[in-house]
Amino acid sequence: MSRSFIAVDWGTTSFRAYQVDGTGKVVDERADAGGILSVKDGAFEAALEQKLAGWDTGLPVLAAGMITSRQGWIELPYVDCPAGPAELAKALHRHVLASGRIVHFSTGLHYASPSLGHDVMRSEETQVFGALDSGAKHFITPGTHSKWIDVEEGRIVHFDTYVTGETYSVLKAHSILGRLITGEDFDAAAFRRGVEASLGDPAGLTHLLFSARSLGLYNELPGTAIASYLSGLVVGAEVAHALMSRDPSADYLILASPKIGGAYASALEVAGAKARYGEPLAIVAGLTAIGRAAGII
Repeated sequence: MSRSFIAVDWGTTSFRAYQVDGTGKVVDERADAGGILSVKDGAFEAALEQKLAGWDTGLPVLAAGMITSRQGWIELPYVDCPAGPAELAKALHRHVLASGRIVHFSTGLHYASPSLGHDVMRSEETQVFGALDSGAKHFITPGTHSKWIDVEEGRIVHFDTYVTGETYSVLKAHSILGRLITGEDFDAAAFRRGVEASLGDPAGLTHLLFSARSLGLYNELPGTAIASYLSGLVVGAEVAHALMSRDPSADYLILASPKIGGAYASALEVAGAKARYGEPLAIVAGLTAIGRAAGII
């Protein structure tokens, strides 16, 4: 049996913490919208203590995510691929708070991308390490910056980043394409229509995007469906590009909440690819693996 600990996933716009017992079971959890960008004047220590108030300060904390980025608390260098839990365990950074609480910061990964020059991630690698027992070799972590991650022998060897979620948010909130949107409910048929359009014209995204406005102007899409259609366009473009260099018949494991995970599963189905869902708390299992490899828990 391992030692109990606290797992922290501190991202750009959200914070999640899990109290984990010696068997690896989550016995308590907390979540809020207090991501790293909400912390004023670098007061990360005070913010963390407030978020973990009431939890035993003697429990070690293992923290992953954008908290170790340039905009976070302590910037840590990336570990180069290929890498697994053992490599991240060696790169852990130990930090002692005024309360005596000890935080072990886990960094992210760097991949020498042939197309981007450099590709990076923080926390998605930890999710993948927590889902290795699934037997999958190909993982998708949808979100603001979606990742398609490939594993060999328990180590991440390759990944690609897509700025899909951020693109959708910017277009919806800050472009004329969002002016006709009148609802937020997910419309599965409209989403699928957008995916099909992008899959049919993989190189035409900037052209296809205008249909989110023109179809609305001519009442071929109701305002309540435009957001889902727009989402389908950008997700479809991501899936089309990712599958250009991957086997559509491979087993793809999606690590995400049911809402966004379901949308991606639908998009992969339209593309003729196979996908299934992974463990929602994979990041806890990933931090457990890193902590055990480091001898901390």
